Amino acid sequence: MAYDRLGEDRERDRGVSNHEQVIQPGTDEELMVHGYRYSCCKAAIFYLLTILTLGMFYLVSYWKPEWRVYFMRRECSLSEADSLILKDADGQLHVVKVEVDDVEPGFPSQYVISLHVHDASSNVHNGPSDATHLSQPIYKVVRFFLFQHIKYIWTPEKMSFTRLYGYDVNTPISSLLNDFRGFTVREQMHRQKLYGLNVISVEVKSYGYLLVTEILNPFYVFQIASITLWSFDNYYLYATCIFIVSCLSVIISLLETRKQSQSLHDMVEASNTNIASVLRATPQGPDKVEIGTRELVPGDVLVIPRAGCTMPCDAVLISGNAIVNESMLTGESVPVTKIPVTVSEENEIYSPEKHKRHTLFCGTSVIQTRYYGSAQVRAVVVQTGFSTAKGELVRSILYPRPLDFKFYKDAMKFIIFLFCIASIGMSYSVYIYILHEEGFLVTLIRTLDIVTIVVPPALPAAMTVGTYYAQSRLKKQGIFCISPPRINVAGKTKLVCFDKTGTLTEDGLEVWGVVEVKDNLMGTPVMNVSSIHYTSHLIAAMATCHSLTFLNGNLTGDPLDVKMFEATEWELEEPVEDDTQRFDNLIPTRVHPPQASLLPPCFEPSLPSPLSTTTSPPHPSTSPPHPSTTISEHSEQVGTHVAVHSLTDGDAGTVCCGTIDIQDDSLKQQSLEEPSQGSSNYDQVAPTVVKPCNREMYVDPPDITNIVETPFQVPYEIGILRQFPFSSSSQRMSVMVRKLGEQHMDLYVKGAPEIIQSLCKPESIPDGLGPILTHFTVQGFRVIALAYRTLHMKLSWHEAQKISRDQVEQDLTFVGLLILQNMLKPETSAVIHQLQQANIRTLMVTGDNILTAISVARDCGMVGTTHQVLVAKVTPPISDLPPSLVFEPADTSDIMIHSTTQDLTSVSITVDSNIPKYHLAVSGRAWALIYQYFPDLLPRIITRGTVFARMSPDQKAQLVEELQTINYIVAMCGDGANDCGALKTAHVGISLSEAEASVAAPFTSRTNNIKCVPQVVCEGRCALTTNFSVFKYMALYSIIQFVSVLILYSAYTNLSDPQFLYIDLFIVTVVAIFMGYTGPSLELVAEKPLGNLLGAVNMFSVLSQIFLVILFQVIAYFYLLQQPWFEPNKKPDDKEPDNVVSWETATIFYASSFQYLALCVAYSPGQPFRKPLITNVWLTVSLIILTVTTLVMLLCPWPWLMNLMNMKYASDSYLMFRIALLLFVATHFVISVSTEYFIASSRALKKCFQWVTCKRMPKNKYKIVLREMDEDPNWPPVGTPVYSYQRT
Repeated sequence: MAYDRLGEDRERDRGVSNHEQVIQPGTDEELMVHGYRYSCCKAAIFYLLTILTLGMFYLVSYWKPEWRVYFMRRECSLSEADSLILKDADGQLHVVKVEVDDVEPGFPSQYVISLHVHDASSNVHNGPSDATHLSQPIYKVVRFFLFQHIKYIWTPEKMSFTRLYGYDVNTPISSLLNDFRGFTVREQMHRQKLYGLNVISVEVKSYGYLLVTEILNPFYVFQIASITLWSFDNYYLYATCIFIVSCLSVIISLLETRKQSQSLHDMVEASNTNIASVLRATPQGPDKVEIGTRELVPGDVLVIPRAGCTMPCDAVLISGNAIVNESMLTGESVPVTKIPVTVSEENEIYSPEKHKRHTLFCGTSVIQTRYYGSAQVRAVVVQTGFSTAKGELVRSILYPRPLDFKFYKDAMKFIIFLFCIASIGMSYSVYIYILHEEGFLVTLIRTLDIVTIVVPPALPAAMTVGTYYAQSRLKKQGIFCISPPRINVAGKTKLVCFDKTGTLTEDGLEVWGVVEVKDNLMGTPVMNVSSIHYTSHLIAAMATCHSLTFLNGNLTGDPLDVKMFEATEWELEEPVEDDTQRFDNLIPTRVHPPQASLLPPCFEPSLPSPLSTTTSPPHPSTSPPHPSTTISEHSEQVGTHVAVHSLTDGDAGTVCCGTIDIQDDSLKQQSLEEPSQGSSNYDQVAPTVVKPCNREMYVDPPDITNIVETPFQVPYEIGILRQFPFSSSSQRMSVMVRKLGEQHMDLYVKGAPEIIQSLCKPESIPDGLGPILTHFTVQGFRVIALAYRTLHMKLSWHEAQKISRDQVEQDLTFVGLLILQNMLKPETSAVIHQLQQANIRTLMVTGDNILTAISVARDCGMVGTTHQVLVAKVTPPISDLPPSLVFEPADTSDIMIHSTTQDLTSVSITVDSNIPKYHLAVSGRAWALIYQYFPDLLPRIITRGTVFARMSPDQKAQLVEELQTINYIVAMCGDGANDCGALKTAHVGISLSEAEASVAAPFTSRTNNIKCVPQVVCEGRCALTTNFSVFKYMALYSIIQFVSVLILYSAYTNLSDPQFLYIDLFIVTVVAIFMGYTGPSLELVAEKPLGNLLGAVNMFSVLSQIFLVILFQVIAYFYLLQQPWFEPNKKPDDKEPDNVVSWETATIFYASSFQYLALCVAYSPGQPFRKPLITNVWLTVSLIILTVTTLVMLLCPWPWLMNLMNMKYASDSYLMFRIALLLFVATHFVISVSTEYFIASSRALKKCFQWVTCKRMPKNKYKIVLREMDEDPNWPPVGTPVYSYQRT
């Protein structure tokens, strides 16, 4: 078979080597692809080797699938490959099979290739001949492979594999708005063939499959080989017991694996069985049909039900609004409002991250939808299956990325070290048995037995004991972990980044007051916001510039917006009771002033109190009373109140909607201009209306030329016509509104003061703004600036929906400041102090104002009261001037006023050089410029930086990455939402959320404060210490038994079956299990646990204990040889088994048994990272029982027990010898524990090793940077700019 592109020949590809390819280079999803094709000759050799090695060759290739590809296949171009070896970004190798599927006409042509079947002798590389093209049929096929549930498809045009995306990549928004009206059934089938079913399915393997997979695990294969070997050596009892224990272990592991996969399967399967409504293209037009969510494909137009649903896919809204709970995705429990994409964004390329306010993510819960009239809430499916947000979460659980943590690498090296020791023991064993003239079979069995002793098969499992118990303890504390290996990493945490709002400070903000601009001057602060006149632009901005809505009778939205709106004491009204139809009216939700005392002078209390009337826009089929009038009378006030809607999409572009107090019935005969053709298409732009509360406020209407002059007033209400939502990148939001009765629209904007200033007309910036801003921000208040703009009267409804925010968010008029108070959480200061005492650096990464952030940093203790804060100010290149960087004290008054033309060379500030410590504060704008123009200074800035303000989500993640490059183990704690990128990037990401698991971070805490951070660090330190201890204990257990066996081999004997069982099952297994039960110390200390298993300190600990073990076993053995009553064991006859009931065996057994117990105590450290050993009740009781049992066998042996143990004993004889043995093991216990507690754990030993190795410079880069800064007298550059001359 040969592959050929449709309609094209392959002459230009002839002879081109295309064996390798890199997919998505430079990303976390990078794959290096190598192509291979089946080779008959190589396969024959492979199967021959499998037969000759009794299947071992095949078994090895099962463990290393890439080896099987090397042995059975040859390299070839990717266009001909049937198997691929993939190398991911972490360096791991994977093998996948290339699939080939037939397709029908109509399938997306960019992926279709032709397949010609011809004689096997044809030259595949040259392709089929012309005669073949003419005489043989062409099969249309697609080639692809699946890797971790993601599809990569062959693209003939590029002659390479590419990841298959939906419409979430390189799709213009204009296409989403205009090109998707529903697929035909045939089109849907083709796309389903391409993308597959929309399922996130976790396969639950059968028990038989799991059993075979578990048995073929290298651990159990080693166990099977060991049991077979022990059986040949007549250790039937021991082999049987180990077999039973192994079977129980297999069953438990099998059940646990099945349970976990079943749990994950049940969690994701519920969304695979739902029903969805989609549009299907028919000859009569789009038709709504119901299909299973499994059948959804990218490009389908989904109709979101009015009562909400759980999203089965990722989709972008194209009409209507939706209120969504995204806690699964972001950890943020506050519902968010999703709005449709608009024509003003049609020139942009859709991005799920950039346009997340328009995107409904899979797995999130749509609580309610909002639509207009009979319109539907529609969304275009952009991604399905495992490519969705929920799919990514499940994939991260199924395929966790390996951690580049030294402990795991060192563990593998240590196992190799044990193999080297085993090889020495094997050589000695061979020498002994040759010397004893033993047969070949006995020599072989005993030599191989050494391997089963020195390399215990349970060693890899022992590495995870501490992590397992730590995960269980964290879960009890409400902290969930989806990546257990990161618990060990948490134990080495050196720096913690904190978000501010909702993390260090309370979620809710309290409105402290406002400062209004009057006569181009900043007024005095007003605490009671509702006392300001309701016609003030400041109040109007606070009442309208938000995205609040009612949900189940409660005002819902961003907590800041809720507090801001409630401070105005205005009302937000939505006309219709049915939430799903509230936008079916041209009259929006209304707000009105709070008190009668605020009524305008023209208001006459004697007038009847009008009732609000809501009227739908005229339908084309409805004939109004007059060709140019739409009038609706209120049923209870006929002849008194009329709702008048004046719609004009012409030059004036006016809309007047309201309740008119009419004194003359003849007014009903008068007319207003009828809506122009097509204006009803934009009724959906009348969303929310606000008005002052308590009672209706009325104002004089503007001049209306086409209505009789009749005295009347209209309610003071403001309709919100369009929202430009808040984004972290723009640091602002705005709304387009119209006051009832006005003939023009207004724009109200709120956001960061420095951003709003840059958008305002210079003449509208009041005098004294800088000092006022500094005054509030340095006290920790959150300050938001407000501005407005009166839009042109010619701006029509239609144009308002198409205009971009950049066109209207300019030439604003500054109206005032909103001052909010954000209190620290009660736990914050104590936790920051606790971390600092533990020598864990803390810093703040926030989107708030830099001076506010500095104030909060001082309040919580990140910045000491005597410490100085320097703010980085960066000027980009201007004309011939290069970019410059300078640091200024944070208390200077001009921090908030940015000027790109200021002469920084004239700044001269004296800094007190006696201040012991300084902190750097960097804004997001400064960060971007430093990153671009001063990359060489970045390590210094992040090493001393404590406050990073106005940081966008991308900049937060960027900061974490930079900290990691200078060898910090970084933890990040945030409340989700804008912190997601940084939480994922950090070594230890902790999300404060009510969800059990979110895609936001590996750790999720239900406790909504930062107390979880020291809890995670404490558990990490405890787990790391426990894993080290258990690992070293298991290694020493092997060495002890190794030494015992070698000594006994030289005496023609060995340990008996019951003795091996007693040691392996009752001592070692029990101890190894219960060692991990010791809980973490509740106090964080400055000392950090060791992270290098092969470091000098750890190796001294292991080697010193090995020396003591060998020394005291040899002493005990030679002491036995000196006894006058001792008779050495004799060499057995050829057909007789070894005499295991001997004094040599008993002596070594006693010595080794006590050594196992002594090492358990030595390797069970308490403070500073764990609780004392005595708090571990299970381990303490086990040690006491085992010690007493061994003492009984040594000092007062019970005959039945000694016979059971196959032990040599003399109840009434040799008491002094037994007491001497007890003194030996007691001495070993004292020396062993003292060595571990007072020498191996001492600072003096570490300094000694540093002196021996001539270590003068620290290994961590951040320590080197700190040393360089301390030695540089010109750092930091305070008052004197540093210029960058590098080219960018």
